[in-house]
Amino acid sequence: MQAAASASTGLLDAVLRKLGKMLADEYELQTGAKDGIRYIRAELESMQAALAKVSEVPPEQLDNQVKLWAKKVRETSYSIEDTIDSFMLHVGHGDADDESGICACVRTISMLPWRYKSQRDLATEIKRIKEEVDEVGNRRERYKLDSIIVATAPSDPRLLALYEDKAKLVGIDHSTDEIIKLLSMEREGDGTSEQKLKLVSIVGPGGMGKTTLANAVYQKLEEKFDCTAFVSVSLQPDVKNILSGLLRQVTASKVKDDLEEDEGKDKDKKSLHRRESQKHDGNTETWSEKELIDKIRHVLEKRRYLIVIDDIWEEQPWKLIKCALFENKLGSKVITTTRNTEIAKLCSADEVDGIIHQLQPLSDGDSEQLLYYKIFKNEGCPTELKDVSQKILKKCKGWPLAINAIASLLANKPTQTQGQWYSVLNSISTGLENNHGVKDMRLILSLSYRDMPAQLRDCLLYLSIFPEDHIIGRDDLIQRWIAEDLVHGRQDDYLYELGNKYFNELINRSMIQPIDVDAFGRAQACKVHDLVLEYINSLSAEEDFVTIFNGLQSFPQSDSIHRLSLRNSEGEHGIPKAIKRLPHVRTLVVSSCFFYSTPSLSIFPVLRVLELQRCTESNIKGVENLVHLRYLRLTQAYYFFYDGDADHCINLPERIGNLQLLQTLDLKDAMIKELPHTVVQFSQLRVLEISLRKFDKRCETLLLQCLCNVKQLEALCINAPDLSLDFMLQVDWAPTHLRRFTASPREQSKHMLRSGWVELSPFSRLPRWINSSLLLSDLSIMVRTLAQEDLEILEVLPVLRSVDLEVIQATGTRLEFNGSVGGNGHATAFQCLGNLKFASRAVGLVFKPGAVQELQKLYLCFDVAETKDVHGDFDFHSLENIASLKTLDVDIDCRCARLWEVEAVEAALSNATKLNPNCPTLGLTRHFPDLILHDQEEEIPEHLQAKKKEDALLSRVGPFGGYGGRARDIRVTPHRLEDVTIHSANVVHSLAFSYADHNGQQHSTGPWGSRDARVSTIHLGPSECLIKVSGSIGSSSEAAKLITSLIFVTNEASYGPFGKCIGDPFEFHVPSHSSIVGFFGRAGTRLDAIGFYFRPL
Repeated sequence: MQAAASASTGLLDAVLRKLGKMLADEYELQTGAKDGIRYIRAELESMQAALAKVSEVPPEQLDNQVKLWAKKVRETSYSIEDTIDSFMLHVGHGDADDESGICACVRTISMLPWRYKSQRDLATEIKRIKEEVDEVGNRRERYKLDSIIVATAPSDPRLLALYEDKAKLVGIDHSTDEIIKLLSMEREGDGTSEQKLKLVSIVGPGGMGKTTLANAVYQKLEEKFDCTAFVSVSLQPDVKNILSGLLRQVTASKVKDDLEEDEGKDKDKKSLHRRESQKHDGNTETWSEKELIDKIRHVLEKRRYLIVIDDIWEEQPWKLIKCALFENKLGSKVITTTRNTEIAKLCSADEVDGIIHQLQPLSDGDSEQLLYYKIFKNEGCPTELKDVSQKILKKCKGWPLAINAIASLLANKPTQTQGQWYSVLNSISTGLENNHGVKDMRLILSLSYRDMPAQLRDCLLYLSIFPEDHIIGRDDLIQRWIAEDLVHGRQDDYLYELGNKYFNELINRSMIQPIDVDAFGRAQACKVHDLVLEYINSLSAEEDFVTIFNGLQSFPQSDSIHRLSLRNSEGEHGIPKAIKRLPHVRTLVVSSCFFYSTPSLSIFPVLRVLELQRCTESNIKGVENLVHLRYLRLTQAYYFFYDGDADHCINLPERIGNLQLLQTLDLKDAMIKELPHTVVQFSQLRVLEISLRKFDKRCETLLLQCLCNVKQLEALCINAPDLSLDFMLQVDWAPTHLRRFTASPREQSKHMLRSGWVELSPFSRLPRWINSSLLLSDLSIMVRTLAQEDLEILEVLPVLRSVDLEVIQATGTRLEFNGSVGGNGHATAFQCLGNLKFASRAVGLVFKPGAVQELQKLYLCFDVAETKDVHGDFDFHSLENIASLKTLDVDIDCRCARLWEVEAVEAALSNATKLNPNCPTLGLTRHFPDLILHDQEEEIPEHLQAKKKEDALLSRVGPFGGYGGRARDIRVTPHRLEDVTIHSANVVHSLAFSYADHNGQQHSTGPWGSRDARVSTIHLGPSECLIKVSGSIGSSSEAAKLITSLIFVTNEASYGPFGKCIGDPFEFHVPSHSSIVGFFGRAGTRLDAIGFYFRPL
């Protein structure tokens, strides 16, 4: 019931804040209503104070009456907040502030009937809420809940780690040796007589084995030190008690050593030492913290000591304990353990010689050994249990505590059968409650949960909305938290920063796992360990925070559902049709497996967050009526999104602009036909991510109006395959709040060399309005050309951290990253740039001394042959000037390049990294190595010799057409064309063909384009060959130039035309005694360009 209390506390924060806002004069409430609100607020504040106490108690120590009361408080809070939100929405508060003059006046007058109605409704609601609040308060008094909060406390399960038999520990030896090595490391220049205090801070999640590891190191080293001590801090520590324990242990070590030194001396001296030890043991209760610290320092002053400070949670206890650790330069060692990365950094900082050791999960082999030993001892795992045991271990993911817990459950089974093991696997979250090992695991997780503030607990519980192993994007998660009001501060401008702080805090506390960490240590995404997710799922379900429905169980009571995740359903197993209204659901996530049973949106009146996966146009019917909606994300099936068929594109409702509270509109994975005219009404958008099928003048105008009307836009992503965004170059727009901007025709995760070098970029040049985006942190953009002045625009952006540039046309001159330095000696050009990706057919970058002083990760992608043609050499020596560089990853396109050129590139890059003072790691990848050209004097690999002969006979011409789509080509040298398939209507939609190589093996490729038109296939006879292709190149209303028609002529017949002969004609006729044997070109949703391979007969 920690979850109930913490969820209620966090919710009450939001409710009390809104009640305070309602009491402001701007709402002009009637006197009776104001008195009622003041009364409700006072009662809720009293309940909040009581809940704060409850939230500090572990759930297993709470009485059931307390749990039921906390649950009732939460339900009442939800009801109150829904009432407040509806009132604020109806009176129109918040929107009129952005208007002025006649518009604001007209809006105010038009809202008057609603204001009067809302006042009457509010009075009725206040009366109902007062009665409900009174009942909750009376129940607290009636059952005397304040006096029955705490039951018996369980023992700390970490104590077992201190007495674990070392012979039974698995996977500990390597980590022990590593810690000992870190403790013995000497800094360069250190003297041998004066050895600085060394500290290793072990950090990792609860149950990962930190205490076990620290204890193993302690036991292995303690005989080598004069004084030793092992103390635990724990959550809510008594620092005075900890210092007393530390004093007792180091004093005992000191007295023991003194007695050994005095062996053989008179008995009186020994007795004196013994009395001194007893004095320290017995009389410290009356000592102050300062007296304890002073005494410990005195004992340690001339002694070489080893001290372990286990399980540190907070900064203040460590600071006090650290005062006692005397720096005597005798080679003393300190080990700390913590779950929090920030605490680990604090421990290893300051004057100590400290280092952080991030504890890693057990390897697959060690995990298996631990599980089998706990269950079977030394007998090994039976063959029939191998498969299920691997699935169980996959669930545990190297977490020792989880493996031990599940092993203890399985070991207690009277017989070991496959059915029993699968039963445990399928019920890890619910079937383990009576097992002591699993109770210990939950208790350790509970300690981490209890240490969080209420708002952070709510943010963690929200993660149960996502399925197992789901990659959760940082920015997307933060926007959901904001939409749910889980993140709230004094000023809306700082909500993102506050949400980002919460995200990092969950990582630091080891509750989520960072994914895709950038040069500055920022995780772009996260995952939740399976068993941590099981834990928060159980808390979330117990308190109705998130409801997960898969269509197989009975549907829960509708009034108790606040966040609903529909997943894994097939067929008709959806929400029962009898349910006409889910009045309290704030978040709805419909997974890709549930789209057949997507419920009507009309039953969710207070929805704030909506995500529909694999949605169609019918699924979003009525979305414009969800007036409380703040977050909307739509995704389509992959094949719908990328085929570009107009029938599969989504038409947004014309009245989508009714969603006046909308903050996030995420449509990047759903292809939209066109923008509704009401998008200009969005005024509170913070995130806009869209994919559009076309940009006509109307759409361009609407998008520009929308952008200019939105004053707080933080993230903009435009995915426009085959379309130009140059209409945005001249707009008078100053996106001063923009943090992230993405404009690319390709899926960001798709490698450019696999999808082909494109010819059509969204922008012809860098937009000049970027220079007003002083908060811009992440930029990903494709441009046709990049000039030195463009770099000069980017270099002055003060917080630009990550840049991803793809440039279509190579410039003849090299681009320079300057090393501008200000009067304080710090860089002024690219002063925060830590991650740079640069791709172009020809790369010519120069990094001046002092440039990009924070750059740690650099990625380059280029064509070897074109780089040689444009710049004449492979000059990468300026990479030596990037003193902060840690990693350099390079993808090189080897097509049409000679072997010596490829090797020269690799040698130049290797030399540059070796000469770099930071010795960055180099990752080199060759693409299309089979298409490297070999000179005659070079030794050609045997498997390429026949191919080289074939390549020598092959020629190509073209392509003819436009620059849309992506590059299409074949990978095997063609010898004979077998058949051609064309999809066509008014234009050529796609091309596919089959051919044989020189060994007679058949290959098929395509279709290049979409298969949404009439299909025709040409089968060439045994003696028939293609000798001529003609056609036309035109434009459609949806894209740039493309192939509108094709005619194929062989030595025996003519085929076509396919499509309509509209536009400029083209024709290719092979030389005599030759034939066309294959094609290349460009295609997106249509065939944009076509080229031909031909060879002698």
